[in-house]
Amino acid sequence: MIPNSKILIKNVSEIETYDVIASESSLNIALYEQVLKDYWHEVIADAQSAGTEIWDGQYYRLENIDEIQRGSLQLKLSTISYSTIRSLMKLSKQQSLASCYFPYHINTGALISTSDDLFVFGQKSTKSDTYFLDLIGGGLQRDELEVMQADDIKKNILKEAFEEANISSSMIDWVNLNSFLLTNTMSVVIVFNIKLNVDKGQLLKSFEARVENELSGLQFFDQQSVNEFSHKENILSYLSLVPQLVSNF
Repeated sequence: MIPNSKILIKNVSEIETYDVIASESSLNIALYEQVLKDYWHEVIADAQSAGTEIWDGQYYRLENIDEIQRGSLQLKLSTISYSTIRSLMKLSKQQSLASCYFPYHINTGALISTSDDLFVFGQKSTKSDTYFLDLIGGGLQRDELEVMQADDIKKNILKEAFEEANISSSMIDWVNLNSFLLTNTMSVVIVFNIKLNVDKGQLLKSFEARVENELSGLQFFDQQSVNEFSHKENILSYLSLVPQLVSNF
């Protein structure tokens, strides 16, 4: 089955209190090995026909969600290839998957608030010239950042905030951990709170000078309008959880 997006762990400690433990993957995909290979070939073919490159990198995978929900301060991390992630996502659209087949690949995301108390979301464009909103953030990939300790996970979200929105460390007042989410794409999002010392205008000025073009724009919401995420249709279903995340800011 495809999971509904939900908050896995809300009452979290500071990220620095967690210990990172390297772990072997518990994911056994032998039953679906051939069909997953076929799906990956489809992904490659689609990318080639679109004239884009696709890279089969390594994501970190969270192995011990149940233990963390019971209060464990250990993060047991294995790795999982992007090809396996994408193939399992395609498979989940064709048939119900037991949770033991979920990739549980880790992304980091940020609930970001400006000094004038506006929440910031990234605007991403599609091929059809429409756009959708997302938290600023990205995948926790071993190829880009080796996670040796939990603070490295925070470094990943700071890296993503800089790459996507040109938010530098000098623009940040404080950072802390918000929650762990499970999304309907079977990923785990480790969500951080980031409070800026710059207002909307200053952030937009910095954003216009960005080097990367991962985002086509930024959108800002006040406390009242951000609550509307819970009862409107979002392309990314986990955005319906935003009001709950805001309550944990």
